Amino acid sequence: MTAAARVRDSGALARLDLFLVAAVATVLVTRAYLAATGYPQIGSGPLHIAHVLWGGLLMAAALVSVEISAGGRVRVLAALTGGIGFGLFVDEIGKFVTSDVNYFFQPAIALIYTVFVLFYLVAREAITRIGLPDHRRIAIASAAVTDLALGHLDDVRRRDALGVLDGVRDPRLAATAAALRQALDTDVDQDRGLGSRVVHARNTLTRRAETVLGHRITRRIVMGLFAIQALVTVASVVAALLGSNDSEIDDVSDLVVVASSTVSGALTAAGLWFLVRGPYLRALRLLRASLVVTLLVTQVFLFAQEQWGALTGFVITVLMLACVRVTIRVEEDAESQVSQQQAS
Repeated sequence: MTAAARVRDSGALARLDLFLVAAVATVLVTRAYLAATGYPQIGSGPLHIAHVLWGGLLMAAALVSVEISAGGRVRVLAALTGGIGFGLFVDEIGKFVTSDVNYFFQPAIALIYTVFVLFYLVAREAITRIGLPDHRRIAIASAAVTDLALGHLDDVRRRDALGVLDGVRDPRLAATAAALRQALDTDVDQDRGLGSRVVHARNTLTRRAETVLGHRITRRIVMGLFAIQALVTVASVVAALLGSNDSEIDDVSDLVVVASSTVSGALTAAGLWFLVRGPYLRALRLLRASLVVTLLVTQVFLFAQEQWGALTGFVITVLMLACVRVTIRVEEDAESQVSQQQAS
């Protein structure tokens, strides 16, 4: 995949990230606050105003604000408000899947984790598959013109919109693109609004993270972690199998963890083998696949078993995956450049 093919709607990606970060932070803050205050009850007697109600109210406010208002600024605020509301809502998932309305239902953290992962994967896949065809480029630029009319357009988003218009290739849309470019080609307020600050912060953070993750020292550390992970996986699977008669594998979740760990370990071993023997890109893709299995299967059941105890492994796995993805991107771009040079 070339760099050009990876162009996406940066505003949509930033709003998705803002929504999920707000939701995750809300769950963490809510659980920490309730634990620190002894789980206070809002209400008296038989009445209890659960925070899921506040979450529904905030999500409704986010939806209505988008329906009745125009411009990109309200969409960013809706992403933030809706994320907080969704975090308050999903935090009480244990009450809705148990007959005794049990907030402390142990697998609740695993369910919350699964919801967030699915949200991210589905939304990200939708944005990726849509990409930026010409008609969507026109729509993004038109939204920027709307913000200009409202006095909400800043120089950062204006430059982004002009850059999006540069990719319009359909001759039938050339006149529309030219008119939008002319409308946007004006001086605007240099003070960045919330929307552009979110996009700018996300892009800056992404660039800096990719610089760190793409460094050769970081890559060597990650490859060392892969080797350690493979050894630990082999040892844990062997121990579980040898101790199976002693009920080490005593339920379905343990069995799934062992099975998924075995698959992940096999992919890791194959990736490390190709890392030495080549091709390098195949090795990276196998290592990426092993991490995806860990995140989508193993971590779900680890959260169900250990709840917050599985958080450290999750963070390490996410960082490893980010490093591998950056390295794959660099290698794919290098291959694409070589192919273009050979073709020419």
